[in-house]
Amino acid sequence: MKTLRLCVSAFILFIAFNVSAQYKIEILDSNTFHLGQGIILSKTSFRGLSVVDDKIIWVSGSKGTIARSIDGGKTFSFQQLKGYEKSDFRDIEAFDEKRAIIMSSGTPAYILKTIDGGQTWKEVYKNTDTTYFLDAMDFWNDKKGMLVGDPINGYFLLLQTKDGGETWQQLDTNKTPKAHLGEAVFAASGTSLRCGFDSIVAFGSGGKVARIFYSNTYGNSWINSSTEIIQGKSSQGIFSIVFENDGKMIRAIGGDYLNDSSKFKSTILFEPSKSKSLVSGDDATNYKSCIEKHYSTQQISCGTKGVDLNEYKKPKYIQISKESFNVVRKAKNGKAVFLAGGKGKIGRLIY
Repeated sequence: MKTLRLCVSAFILFIAFNVSAQYKIEILDSNTFHLGQGIILSKTSFRGLSVVDDKIIWVSGSKGTIARSIDGGKTFSFQQLKGYEKSDFRDIEAFDEKRAIIMSSGTPAYILKTIDGGQTWKEVYKNTDTTYFLDAMDFWNDKKGMLVGDPINGYFLLLQTKDGGETWQQLDTNKTPKAHLGEAVFAASGTSLRCGFDSIVAFGSGGKVARIFYSNTYGNSWINSSTEIIQGKSSQGIFSIVFENDGKMIRAIGGDYLNDSSKFKSTILFEPSKSKSLVSGDDATNYKSCIEKHYSTQQISCGTKGVDLNEYKKPKYIQISKESFNVVRKAKNGKAVFLAGGKGKIGRLIY
């Protein structure tokens, strides 16, 4: 038996070495970036990332900073939006090289839109109420989208648009999930909410409890499920979700961002058709702020302690880089994978 265990361990190490050797993260040289006046990249944190295809990448972050590349990341054009220098744009959704929508977390809560590649930005939503904190947004198509925010008066804030982000309407509380005391949503990577596969939308929560909320009616009705992900403190819970198997499964990931060096129960696989059924058994991982589908059976995740790769329904997470990133996104139409993080860092997955 001891010999068998040694052989199995050696085999796992062999697989891990070969997988990690196939992948690496290239940190893009900031000397090639075209910086707008007043932008100091070392003091900028990026959490919003949208990869349209293998050429078009949009990034958003703190201090009102936006970046765009139309040559596959060889060069980026940066700008600091006038009048929004104190805004933290934690999510961005881009549709092509001209059209993009950005969302700020904090007060005031802003949503801005550009249709000319970022030359001008239109303020399409503003709320100065300090109870409003926007966390993540996603779109089914270039017209219909949804945004989630922290609970207000006991109900999660949900905004929807049906005209490409020109206008946003708040869902009535009779269509909005009720939150537990001390439960909220994280704005770590703009991926705590996802839209996709016809009318499906889902989001994850954290804090005192960590739950998954799921709708297949464009948010008009919801089911929810408790999870085994570490929870109980304001720094713990689900930080990111991604759909698998055409929306029949949801992978959720997170942890404790104030204790990112320790490994906890940080990831689960949720099956909406069984409502409260969870497929578990995954290895504990360090805190992860984002997870993204890479291939049909593969996910890539990132956090402050590195970048991991894993196979669908398999518990082993293999670290491919120790670089710290907040967000990782794959091209909607293509194979390119980009990452972004603190201190103005942008990276590209080479594989």
